Amino acid sequence: AIGRSPTDEEVAVLTDVVKRHRQSFSTDPDAAQGLVAVGVFPPPATYDRAELAAWTSAARVVLNLHEVYTRN
Repeated sequence: AIGRSPTDEEVAVLTDVVKRHRQSFSTDPDAAQGLVAVGVFPPPATYDRAELAAWTSAARVVLNLHEVYTRN
C-alpha cells in the first residue's frame, strides 16, 4: 500500500496491533462480528471472526497512513 518494505519497527507495531486486537476480539465476539459484517460480501463461515477482525484492524492502520493517501 505504501510502495516500500516496512521497517522492523513498523512490523513490530503491526504485530502488536494484531496480537492486542485478536485478544480483544476473542473476548468480545459481538464486536468482532460487527466489524467483519461490514462489506458487500459476508466472510466465509469457516473463518475465525476474532482473527479476521484483528487483521482487518491491522489493514486499517496501514491504509490510514499519511503515505497511503494524499491530503490537500
